[in-house]
Amino acid sequence: MASNDIQFIQNYLKEQNIDAYLALISDDHGSEYVNDKFKTIAFLCNFTGSNGFLIIDKNGSYLWTDGRYFLQAVNQLKQTNTKLMKMGIDVSIIDFIREHYKSLMFDFSIANTNFAKLFSELKLVDDDFLIDKLWENRPSIANKKIFVLPEKVCVVSAKEKCHKTLANIKSKENKAVLVSDLADIAYLTNARGKDIQCNPTFFAFLLLTEVKGVENYCLYINKAKLDKESKEYFEKQNINIRPYEKIYQDVAKIKYPIHFDGRKTNYKLYNLMKNKQDKVLWPTLAKAIKNKQEIKESIKAHIKDGTAMVKFIYYLKQNVGKKELDEISVADYLEKLRRKQGAFELSFNTICGYNAHGAIIHYGATKETNSKIYKEGLLLVDSGGQYFYGTTDITRTIVVGPISQQMKEHFTLVLKAHIALASATFDNKTTDFDLDAITRKPLLDRGLDYNHGTGHGVGHLLNVHEGPQSISNNPKRKRVVIKPGMITSDEPGLYLENQYGIRHENEILCYRKAKDLYAFRPITYVPFDIEAIDISMLNQQEKEWLNEYHLMVYQTISPFLTNKEKKFLKESTKQI
Repeated sequence: MASNDIQFIQNYLKEQNIDAYLALISDDHGSEYVNDKFKTIAFLCNFTGSNGFLIIDKNGSYLWTDGRYFLQAVNQLKQTNTKLMKMGIDVSIIDFIREHYKSLMFDFSIANTNFAKLFSELKLVDDDFLIDKLWENRPSIANKKIFVLPEKVCVVSAKEKCHKTLANIKSKENKAVLVSDLADIAYLTNARGKDIQCNPTFFAFLLLTEVKGVENYCLYINKAKLDKESKEYFEKQNINIRPYEKIYQDVAKIKYPIHFDGRKTNYKLYNLMKNKQDKVLWPTLAKAIKNKQEIKESIKAHIKDGTAMVKFIYYLKQNVGKKELDEISVADYLEKLRRKQGAFELSFNTICGYNAHGAIIHYGATKETNSKIYKEGLLLVDSGGQYFYGTTDITRTIVVGPISQQMKEHFTLVLKAHIALASATFDNKTTDFDLDAITRKPLLDRGLDYNHGTGHGVGHLLNVHEGPQSISNNPKRKRVVIKPGMITSDEPGLYLENQYGIRHENEILCYRKAKDLYAFRPITYVPFDIEAIDISMLNQQEKEWLNEYHLMVYQTISPFLTNKEKKFLKESTKQI
């Protein structure tokens, strides 16, 4: 029982005279989504969201999470009597720790350096495998084989990318670059893996050094993940292979400057470095700006994905009220359609929320919560796929039966917000923060808003959430200029607790419209449900944008549909 595990930790804290224990949703590489082995918070208090911090002290337990998970957390935390602390509303976890504790225990190998350093005035204690002692049958990381991407997709070779990473460090002295971020490593090596569900990355560290002008590239990875082909590939790319765990002793030996990203490098590695230089590394910035071939491949993936989505919406509209449908069954059906189009995996677990469940921003249906879908109201489906061409992410709110006028008004307001971003024209100094304000305006003008970011970067056959850009109203987040080649989501929403949720999401590509003028074009090819649009609320510019978008969707997707599906799409994209 999770409550017994919390009690065990509380007793341990008393025995060791430590004020509190901090559990994180992270791994040795600062990943957003984690392998089952690292889902410690779910093990301790049942919370399964992707963002959370759990504090256990001698008297109680507290979980911090963001607005996407407030409703979910209330239900999941009941069993352990863990108190929900709402990010952005309650005291921050940082202030809470500083105010209440003088000593803090956590796993140094999964806490990123920048976070750990926030508590430098406290006595920090490594947890010494405490969770391993508690967690019987803790999941292990399977040795799944990695795969190498075709040269035509990558354009730039792995050894050239490694060289550019070192060359980006302006120093004539001996130097090293430690790359911990799994997406950065996948990008630099032009390889992918299956170590984290929905994220085609693999557990490894990459250490690049230049000593007296001679460069050396070393990949720290469990050799069981390599087959003959990948071994030969790394050899051709001048990348040496070392055992995964050896990174700790090798880093400790280096006396010249090691450049690393404190947001992604774990605190255990940080403490071993003798000469530390914290900075954002070249691959983090480079992979955000897609080259022409990556854009071409990504569009190919979105056409496949759009075909699956249109077939799904047709199936849903044709069968709701005629056969028994529920959130899990229709999500499973959509996954089958994606796999028929060539997806080898989902890009995240599908969010499929009917009516009131749509208001839970990151809702995940379970056997206990699975709702039947009736011929009335709205179904929110947020989903995506991993294709060998690229990564997709799309949300559509679908009319499954009669809806109220208020639903139509809210649906249209969110659409106006979506179009505001999608049709924005901006200069070469415009940041992600600036674009967030443009998007929210149609909702804020009506006294409405949503408790999540407006958009995130999307990887190329990589993580569905990719920085550094993040269209958000978070004043603490570092502002990033949006540049041509960046692919970002556009996903405003509106959520009425216990009633319904609405979200419209496309992926949009930034391009150069004029010399110093940028704009977006959508690369998602799925109609918005015109049954829910109050046309009188749209101005002429918004109508023109929607008509042009729907025409593009029909022309792009119709060749891949049956006659009945094509007829359905024609009606779904009719001009307004």
